[in-house]
Amino acid sequence: MSRLSPEQKQLILDFYFRCGEEEEINKGRDLIASDTEAAHLYSRLEDTLTELDSVKYEPCPENLAELTIARLKLAARAQKQSAGHPSRLAELLDQESRKNFKLPDSSAPSLPSRVPVSDKPNFLRVGFEIAAMAASIVLISGLLMPAFSTMRAHSRQVACQANLGRIGTAMTTYANDNDGAFASARLQPGDPWWMVGDQSERPRSSTRYVWQLVRQGYVRGEDFVCRGHRGAVPLHYDPVSMSCMQDFASPQNVSYSVMLVGNRKIGIVGRQILMSDMNPIFVRFREQSDFYRNRDEFEKILLNENLKKMLSPNHRQKGQNALFGDGSVEFLTVRQYRGDDIFTVRGVEEYRGREVPVDENDIFLVP
Repeated sequence: MSRLSPEQKQLILDFYFRCGEEEEINKGRDLIASDTEAAHLYSRLEDTLTELDSVKYEPCPENLAELTIARLKLAARAQKQSAGHPSRLAELLDQESRKNFKLPDSSAPSLPSRVPVSDKPNFLRVGFEIAAMAASIVLISGLLMPAFSTMRAHSRQVACQANLGRIGTAMTTYANDNDGAFASARLQPGDPWWMVGDQSERPRSSTRYVWQLVRQGYVRGEDFVCRGHRGAVPLHYDPVSMSCMQDFASPQNVSYSVMLVGNRKIGIVGRQILMSDMNPIFVRFREQSDFYRNRDEFEKILLNENLKKMLSPNHRQKGQNALFGDGSVEFLTVRQYRGDDIFTVRGVEEYRGREVPVDENDIFLVP
């Protein structure tokens, strides 16, 4: 039985649909970020309504009613030609067109200038009502679906920020409990940083050190999945199974790119960027990681102008959430931070998966 009160559930709904007072929406956000059951309820709500994203919409034609009449007239004309004399439908449509839409007179014969409404067939009146309803539905869909899509994108962005916030808190707690040490998961210069899912003793991915947070219970594995990452698979393992694993099971369990540590000191405080939404440059090889892992390398990636401008795919390439060392999370609409591209090594144009940052100020978030 849920321990959430009706008021708390209403706050979650207010936050999801962005309705109500700003204060209530913010309360819903804070509740989701701080309460596990609230976060699960929000997650179930997301899953339930995700299918609505597949609904496509098109703008409502301005002349929908005219087009409907025109199609009916075409059918009536065909009936007239086959029967050899004007049909009642054709006559009524011709009159309705001139009266309501002021269309030019057609060549088809017409009835006297006035036809009592009671003489019109019921199916014709029903037809006009259906056409009006269809026009209304298309119009409303065209107006609401873009707004609904924007609301969902924003809700995913905020949920992603909550994920990164929890990971940031876990990193700080872990550092305090272990004298700031992530030594067992550090990569040596020249080691592959992209092999997420590799279970060998020697670290072979940039995610190895944040896996320690999940393995030791500082944060949930599900928090490493962004709702905007299509194809992501939240990690659900029992503690015994996780204790035997050296890394996440698959790249699909991680929607984020992590600062390549190596011999550098991890800045748990300050304005150093530690994580962000997925690096857009290496998305293709992440999807084919099993193939590349067998080769112990991936096909080289040569930067071009497009790859230099792309933003994270997690949020429709509108930007990326970034976790800073002080625990704060911000949505960045550019890749540059303090003059540095956070997704590349300074001065490097060709990538093989073993690149090393130039210095302490060279942020490189991988894979």
